[in-house]
Amino acid sequence: MSSSKLTTKNVAFMAIFSALSVVVIRFVPGIPIVGVPGSQIKFDVAIAPIYGIVIGPYLGFLAALTGGLLTSGSPFTFLTSFATAISAMVAGFLTSDKVTESVNIPGWIAAAAILGALIAGWYFTWVGMQAPLYPILHLAGFFAILITRKWIAKSFNEIGLKKEGWKFRPSHIFLGIILIVCAYLFSKPYISEEIWILPYLSLPLYIVAAIFILYGIFGGGKYSFISSTFLASYCGIIADHMLGNLIFIGIIDVFIPLEDIQKYFLEPLGLPDIPSLFMYMIPASAAERLIITVIATIFGVGLLMALYRAGLLSRKRK
Repeated sequence: MSSSKLTTKNVAFMAIFSALSVVVIRFVPGIPIVGVPGSQIKFDVAIAPIYGIVIGPYLGFLAALTGGLLTSGSPFTFLTSFATAISAMVAGFLTSDKVTESVNIPGWIAAAAILGALIAGWYFTWVGMQAPLYPILHLAGFFAILITRKWIAKSFNEIGLKKEGWKFRPSHIFLGIILIVCAYLFSKPYISEEIWILPYLSLPLYIVAAIFILYGIFGGGKYSFISSTFLASYCGIIADHMLGNLIFIGIIDVFIPLEDIQKYFLEPLGLPDIPSLFMYMIPASAAERLIITVIATIFGVGLLMALYRAGLLSRKRK
């Protein structure tokens, strides 16, 4: 259950997480952002969802936002500070039983609503209208929320409870393997020549397959929170990604001249327009976001276990 109370411990966590974001943004090299000269994807993207998981969606949002705003050096980085904050909020809602202690709305519904609104926002942009298949990674996250629903919060609440060490779910693992085979077949040229949409379905199928396999391996037993941390982090990170995309589209010809994008990015890649650039970047975006999710999971699982054993998990749990 999420906590929005400004207790001494929560204030301390917010200050620590904000400072951690500042350190990561200032001193850890990032990944260059295609289309925005001089800007980078900083690795606070990987730790922001953990803020929401540890101290809840609202305080996690404030911690990530504060760290981003303190280090923003341009209008673009100022705006994208809200992207990492949204990541913390989505992950926080997914690991919360309810949106607040007094409002009986499940946290997963709030997370689905935020991610769904961001995906819908894509289709209201001029780029989204010309690249309708781009949000496949984000739709995978959205459907992952609808598939798992309150299970993520339930698994988080069971950290440290005595349970059997491993509880395999062969049916889920088998279904994941089938989906991997289907994704592979969909990517083959002899299929795509006749049914052009299938190659674009392979990426989300791989992601959904990974969700089923992870749930089959870690979805029950003592370490089920590993899967829940991975899914909450992925959904937060993919929400961050979509909001960043919308911000990028919104500042074209406001802070970033379209001519610069054409000169430095579209022409060297041989692409005709910005929608084509987004579609071209799907494989790179998929690899990038999955790697960031793995980093978030490793960091998150280690931190959660350390905080639990030290008695410092600040959120109320069943």
